[in-house]
Order: sequence, then C-alpha cells, then structure tokens
Amino acid sequence: MVLIGLAGGLLVGTVVGLVGAGGAIIAVPALVYVVGLSPEEAVPTSLVVVGLASIAGAIPRLRSDVSWPLVLIIGLAGIPASWAGAAAGSLLDPDWLMLIFAGIMIVAGLRMLSVSRPSGRPPTASSARNRGTLALRGIPTGLAVGFLTGMLGVGGGFLIIPALTLLLGLPIPRAVGTSLVIISINSASGFAAHLEDLSIDWALTASFAAAAMAASLTAARAAHRLDDAVVGRVFAVMIFAVALGVLLQTVPALLRQEPAPPEAPAPQAQQAPQTQPAGISASLTVSRLSIGERSVNLVISNGTETDLEITAAALDSPWYTGPAPWVPADGDGTTVRPGGRVALPAALPAAVCAGGTDPSGADSSGDNAASVRLTLGDGSTHSVAAPDPYSSLAGVHGQDCLQQAVDEVAVIALPAGLGVSEDGRSTVISVAVTPTGGDGSLTVDAIGTTTLITEAPGKPWPRQVEISGNDAPSVLELHIVPMRCDVHALAEDKVGTRLPLEIEAGGYRGQVRLEPPPEFTAAVYEFVRSACTQ
Repeated sequence: MVLIGLAGGLLVGTVVGLVGAGGAIIAVPALVYVVGLSPEEAVPTSLVVVGLASIAGAIPRLRSDVSWPLVLIIGLAGIPASWAGAAAGSLLDPDWLMLIFAGIMIVAGLRMLSVSRPSGRPPTASSARNRGTLALRGIPTGLAVGFLTGMLGVGGGFLIIPALTLLLGLPIPRAVGTSLVIISINSASGFAAHLEDLSIDWALTASFAAAAMAASLTAARAAHRLDDAVVGRVFAVMIFAVALGVLLQTVPALLRQEPAPPEAPAPQAQQAPQTQPAGISASLTVSRLSIGERSVNLVISNGTETDLEITAAALDSPWYTGPAPWVPADGDGTTVRPGGRVALPAALPAAVCAGGTDPSGADSSGDNAASVRLTLGDGSTHSVAAPDPYSSLAGVHGQDCLQQAVDEVAVIALPAGLGVSEDGRSTVISVAVTPTGGDGSLTVDAIGTTTLITEAPGKPWPRQVEISGNDAPSVLELHIVPMRCDVHALAEDKVGTRLPLEIEAGGYRGQVRLEPPPEFTAAVYEFVRSACTQ
C-alpha cells in the first residue's frame, strides 16, 4: 500500500509541479482502479494529496509568478461552489460520478492542447490590470472550478490555466503559479465539505501526499528549463489514455443498470408518540462501512442548549414489519452535547414488500413517513420525524425486497472452498443454485467482478441465466483469476469475496451480493496470494 502511494504521489506531484494542473485527473482514477478505493473515499483523499502538492509546487513561485488579485477573486468564488459540488456528488451513483470524471478528463486534455499552442494574440497588460475584466472573467471560472473540486476531487487547474492564459492574458509561468495557489484553496474547501461523512485511509494518504509534495517541489524548480508546449501535449495524451480506461470500466456497468420500479400506495404507518421536542431533529443515513449489514444510522442532532441524554431509540417505518431498535453497546445510553449529533445504528426487521412496488407511497425525496422514537434520560418518550434526504433507507429497502423475491425462487450460495486449479493462476467458483419448489422465476442477467477476482481470459461467466422455482438443483461455474495483486487489495478488502449478481425477480431488478462463508473468504485470499506470486 505504501509503495503504491509513493509511486502515485511521485506521478501526481510531478504533473502538478510542472503544469500547475492535472494532479487529481491522475490521482482519482489511480485511487479507484489501482488502489481499489470507492469514489467516495478517493475524492477526499485526492483533495488532500493535490492540495498539499499544489502548496509545495507554489512555494518557488510565490515571489514573482503569482497574481494575487486573481487568487482572491477565483479562490473566494470557489469556496461556496465547492460545498455545492460536494452535496451534488453525494447524490450521484459512483459509476455516474466516474463517467462525469472521464468527460472532465477529455475536456482537460483538449484544454491543455489549446494552451500548448499559441493563442494567436499576445497578452495585454491593460486586461490584466482592469479589475472589472478580472472579476467578470474570474468569478465564473472560480464558481465552475470550485463546484468540480467539491464533486469530483479535482483541483481545477485544467480550467484555471486556460482561463488565465486565454481570457486574462497571463503568461504560462505566472498562470501556473497562480493556478497552484487557487488549487490549494479549492482543495482545502472541498475537503472541509466532505468532513461530515469522511472515509479515508490516512496511511495511504500520508504516503501519497509526502511523495507528491516532494515531486511537486522538485518539478516546480525544474519547470523553467522545459518547453511548456511539449509538457502540455505529453500531459494531454496521458489524460486521454486514462479517460479511455475510466470509460471502459464505467460504461458497461451503467448499461447493465435498470431504472427503479414504480412506487405504489401502501399500508398505514405504525403508530408512535406524537410529541416532538423543540430543538431535536433526526435523519437517516447508511454507513459505507456497513458492508453486508442490514442496518440504518439514526442521526440525532441536539439543537438545544442542554445535554440530551438518550437511553433508547427505534425507527418506525411502513417499509418494515416492526420497529428497528438501537441497542446501546454499554447499556447506559448516550449523551449528545448542545450543538452536537450522534449516529445510532439500528438493525432492520423484515421488509414489507408489494411485488415490485414501494409499499410506503414514498415521494422522490425518499420521504416514507419514517420517525424515530427517543426515550430520554428523564423517562419521557418522543417521536421525531426522520427524513431520508439521500434515499439511504430507500436503497436498503429495495435490496431487501429484491432479496425476498430471490429467496422465494431459489437459494443461491457460494461454496465453502474453490475448485481445483490447473496452473495455479486460475481456479473455479461453483455457485450452488437450489430452487425452493415454488412457481416463481428469476433471471441472473450478469455476474459482476469484485476488487479481488475477475473472469479468466477466454472463459466468460454465465449471463442471462433463467431459474425457475421447480427446477432441479444446478451449479454456476465461474473461472476466476486475480483482479489485482497489490498488497493493499487483501489488507483493506471489504467486498472482494462478496460476489455481485444482477438479478430480476418478482418485479424487482437490481444487485444482490452473495454472502461468503468464512471458508470461502479464506480460500479466495489464499488463491489470490498464491496466484500473484506465480
């Protein structure tokens, strides 16, 4: 993991130090597709790395190659925009997020090519001194760059550099120095916008950032000896290649996705106490770290001026057969300070499903008339409305209903071990399909790869498999090879042995991840270690 971080940091820092842009264009895809982080983890990690690399690259340029009026205009405009971008990014599917990133990369490559060619007009001193021109052209640039910084983890230098050179007439060296300072500001603001639900590997980030800062400082000192046009063209070709790789990863996944089933009216909500104390609010989220767990976080905020002592809590929702209780780990409850908040994990009961429709009558905002019952330290019980702003509970409920529909047709299970390997570099997973004997049916549209395993070359996995409830038991054979062989793959694995199946059943369509028995997980880890040393 540390070696990968060092190598990635050297590449990112060199690019940032030379051209004043583009570090995140390389960092985010590397963190997602090489290291194996999710986009949600890669974006804040990239902001730390690129921000620190930009500071290092700016140091040799601070005296003569920074336009501080433009730093002020573009940097200040980007701060609120980065928060808006972070909010927008949290609403996007990770595959769509990476697809947008690929589009931005293509734009970045085209921009770098345009900067590497003569603009056809020399810079004018009057345009650089005109404050009205600076504001008119700098503020929209700052807003666009800040939004992309918060949403995608990019510093925005690929937009800043063309704007500074083509629109505001700055020479390339001064544009690079100004861009680096702006990127530092935007990265700090974008990272702050992700603090609320931060998920980051600090060991990886530290190694990545240290190498990036050293490389950026060195490259910045050597930049004046290199031809700007040649550097720009080489960088453009590099990011075109990375964009192509991202497209090849995301487009097939998006094509397999189906729209969510329509919603329909449903049963009446469960009864709960009707008093809501002033200053206390609740919302629902699902932790990205709760892989394979059927739980939801009850986020309680204390807007009062006194401590809030919570001894018990439960979620009431018409989507589930009963309340979802929070059980205190120590049995003593928890205390929330004034202005603070706490996330209480609640285990979900069985879902109420209606054959492909939403039983709650929820609207597009994810509101399903859910509420949280709180028992306070004084013994009083209160009901607090619990909105679901990011459709977190809606997503879990959809998965629950799909799983119910699948279980009514067949039990699909991973084995306790792996098949015999002929050459040590590949092996076979025998997925057991045991029909339940009912009249229903389902279709396995596709079986997805994981962060650890993928299809063996020339031996594609089964697709469009029809399974009926009265079929005989069968086996799906998957010939596998390791997806990647870096140390980080096994050390930080969370979903590498949970095989994703794209399934349509009972009017529902979506992804079901097969839960691996411990023996299967151990066998996969041992296979990956062995195959990667062949």
